[in-house]
Amino acid sequence: MKKRKLKFKPLSAIGNLIVYVYALLLVIPLGFALITAFKTEAERIVNPIGLPESFKLDNFLIAWQEGNLLTAAKNSIIINVGAIIILMLNIILVSYCLNCIRDTKIGIFLYLAILAVTFVPQVGHVTGLMLRRSLGLYNNLFGEVLLGGLTISTGVFLVSGFLRTIPRDIEEAAKIDGANDFQVCMHVVVPVIKPVLVSVLILNFTSKWNAVLGPMLVLRDEKLFTIPMALLLNFTTETSVRYPVLFAGVIMTAIPLIIVYCKCQKYFVSAVAGSVKG
Repeated sequence: MKKRKLKFKPLSAIGNLIVYVYALLLVIPLGFALITAFKTEAERIVNPIGLPESFKLDNFLIAWQEGNLLTAAKNSIIINVGAIIILMLNIILVSYCLNCIRDTKIGIFLYLAILAVTFVPQVGHVTGLMLRRSLGLYNNLFGEVLLGGLTISTGVFLVSGFLRTIPRDIEEAAKIDGANDFQVCMHVVVPVIKPVLVSVLILNFTSKWNAVLGPMLVLRDEKLFTIPMALLLNFTTETSVRYPVLFAGVIMTAIPLIIVYCKCQKYFVSAVAGSVKG
């Protein structure tokens, strides 16, 4: 049996090199943060790149206690869980309704109007902040939950594109059996588009969990601080940053994101594979 000669493909080699370099650029900062989290401040200054003399958990305890991360974690969980529930329900209903009228002029107009929100510059959100203040939603968690549940533009864009790949025959068959539009949406369409819904959930949960600027503009009470706010405001000043403690807190707060992704990974991969196949 003849052995097949492997041909050198320059484009493939360049592509692999780019992937390896990109992966390295992601791993190096993570490794640096992990090593620094076990160092004392003196060790960080004397030897910022090398390994610590001993791997102690002192920085993690300091970050948890001085950063008041227990209260911050409760606030972050309330905001994220509440916002994600409202957000996913809105995305499902809006995307399904737009898909039903996608070939009409009003459907196209509404779809473009929702997507246009994505391109509004950050300065345009000043109006939203003023509206929240006038409605009494400033400096409270409910305002953050409500605001987070209404940011549907990106999710609608992804889910609407996925819905276009579903044959209309499935929905029509369900309606013939006596199902109304809401039942068709929740019991027929949602199970089919579960991979893309989980992908949207992961993306939104990650962005909201790590959000800093938005909460800092509206949450002034220290008891309402989220995890990123607590880390930033407690361990950084205008003249110095407590990097070992800060990185220890960052590593601890990244654990929920890793757990969520690991639990939902198979759906995320299915959505990506389905989009490539389509």
